[in-house]
This record gives sequence, C-alpha cells and structure tokens, in this order.
Amino acid sequence: MEVKVEAKIEQIQQKLTPTIDTSNRISSLSIKGLKQKADVSNLAKSETLSVGEHLADPFTQEDAIKHWNDFIDILENKGKKLFASYMRLSKPVLMGTNILLEFPNQGSKEDFENTNSELVSYLKTNLRNYDLKIKITVIETYKPKVIYTNEEKYKHFKELNPNIEIFRQTFELDL
Repeated sequence: MEVKVEAKIEQIQQKLTPTIDTSNRISSLSIKGLKQKADVSNLAKSETLSVGEHLADPFTQEDAIKHWNDFIDILENKGKKLFASYMRLSKPVLMGTNILLEFPNQGSKEDFENTNSELVSYLKTNLRNYDLKIKITVIETYKPKVIYTNEEKYKHFKELNPNIEIFRQTFELDL
C-alpha cells in the first residue's frame, strides 16, 4: 500500500515540475535577442495606448454628483470627516471633463488639494474617464473690517443703532 502511495507521489511531482525548453532560448545580449526585446516593449506600449483610449467615456453632471456623494459616504465610514466636510463645502459643477469647485478660503483649498488624490482616482475609475481634472477657485466674499479706534467703534455702533447719537447728546458724552 505504501509503495502505491509513493509511486503516486512521484507521478504527481513529475507532473508538477516545470520543464524548460532551452532549444528556443535566445541570449539577451545577441542582436536577435535585442530585436526581440524591442519588439516586446513596442507591443506593450501599443497595448497600453489602446487601453487608455477606451477610458474616456462621457459622463453627466448627475453621474459626477452621484459618485461624489458616494465617496463622501466612503470617507465618513472610514472616519475621515474633515475631508468629507471639505467635499460638502462646494457642489461640483461639470465643465467638459473638468470638475469645478469653489472654496471660501485659501486654507481649505490647500487642504483639499493635498488630500484629493484618492478622490480623483475614485472618480476616474467609476466615471471611466481618465481625462478628469478638478479645478478649484477661492471666493473670499467676507472680510471683516477690524475696528481699532474709539471713533471707528462709535461709527459702527451708530450704523447698528442710530438712537445711540440721541443717547450721547442727552448725557453729553464724549468719544
């Protein structure tokens, strides 16, 4: 019985051992070998170009927003709430293959740009378009005016409540 088992093991090992055919081997240092290497690399380049050509499918604004919101959910599940909140700051607007975003300040723009590589690869893959780019503009609409002097403070309060002038005159107050 043990002889049969050993014989079967030998048969299986003979089937599993790879056989290398050395009759068609070409030296990589010979001219024929260098030509063969060049042909293989040219073939690989042509294959990658044909693959890249197919990954420029058109997509709509709705598709972009759907995958945008899906990625926000993924980020929240991973616990990356800060980046998810940056994504919620601006609704993506599609312009060709560019996604346009508006951020309120330069700091949030820089934070978003530093961490958006995972988002870009996710969108490129799911929208099946590798020409996709994210363009960000900063819109700083609110710049608070800093009030330093007493006169500036008084003018500011007077704009808020004009009755303050009557109060000042009644009690004969100076600035």
